[in-house]
Amino acid sequence: MRTKLLILLALVGGFALGQAAVEPYQVSINGNVSKIKVGHDKDSLILPLSLPVSTDKEEWTIAVQRDDKEHKLEVKMSSIKRKVRGDTDCYYCSASGNCMQDSPAGSGLNASGASEYYCNGTGKCTHCGGSKKL
Repeated sequence: MRTKLLILLALVGGFALGQAAVEPYQVSINGNVSKIKVGHDKDSLILPLSLPVSTDKEEWTIAVQRDDKEHKLEVKMSSIKRKVRGDTDCYYCSASGNCMQDSPAGSGLNASGASEYYCNGTGKCTHCGGSKKL
């Protein structure tokens, strides 16, 4: 009986150590917490990002700051947009600032409860960045 208990304890302890080694990273995109799940590949992290392309040419600037100690990724994404005359309401989100592909809108989740990829799981419209204006 003791032997079985020790084997079970060793298995559970090994599983717990394995889970601690793969602690999930918290992702923040433009200051908004995201529900994106980060993948791992050897010493690299795989960060699936979605970039909306609404014109024939889109230019994006993306900067990622990785903090292994805190298990955080801070992502700064910005689209280089041409200046439109005056402030235009964002027609992608109906000027709500919420990601319309979310279920419910702005939740960062799709209908099945998984991270929604159109707005990178932040719940904010990627076209206006949640500002409600293009």
